[in-house]
Amino acid sequence: MVDKKQVILTYCSRNIMLTSLVLIGTIAFLNWFVSPHRNNLLAAQRYESVTTDLVKKKQTIDNTMTTKQNKFKELHSKLEQTHTKFFGLTEAREFFNNIQTMVRNANCTVNLLKFSPTDSAIKAGKSGENSCIITQQAKLSVIGSYRNITLLMNRLQNRSEQVQIGAVTVESTKNKSGQLKCDMNITIYVIQNKEICIND
Repeated sequence: MVDKKQVILTYCSRNIMLTSLVLIGTIAFLNWFVSPHRNNLLAAQRYESVTTDLVKKKQTIDNTMTTKQNKFKELHSKLEQTHTKFFGLTEAREFFNNIQTMVRNANCTVNLLKFSPTDSAIKAGKSGENSCIITQQAKLSVIGSYRNITLLMNRLQNRSEQVQIGAVTVESTKNKSGQLKCDMNITIYVIQNKEICIND
């Protein structure tokens, strides 16, 4: 006959063994099925967070790029507008060739017209061999009435290109005819090659 103690031990052993198997099965189930899904969910959350950060950074970069492109367009437009105030080589030659005609058309007389050597205003390139913008000057002395001299100065400056008139001196002529002698320096700025200067 089987001892009562042995039956209790066997029953307890069986319960412990079943509990152990259930516990091991639960752990195995968690490790094989639940943990990988949980890890995938955590990885997906991290990926979503990183993706959101990257989208925000991309949006910031796009906004910065758009702002800089608009600023560049604005500066380029201003540069082109500034270049319209400069003479080209051909226009500068025509301007100085027509000064005597402009003086006659204003009912004045040329007393002196002297051209100065060309000066470089802005250097292009690192070596400074070629200048992009140069100044051309002339000393002009005319005789005429105050009204006609004013008319001449207005006509000289009435252009889309900028003409600077400086060092103006006005004095009466030695004869008593009421005529005035006006000395002035005329300065213009000339772009040697507009396309190269604008694109640089």
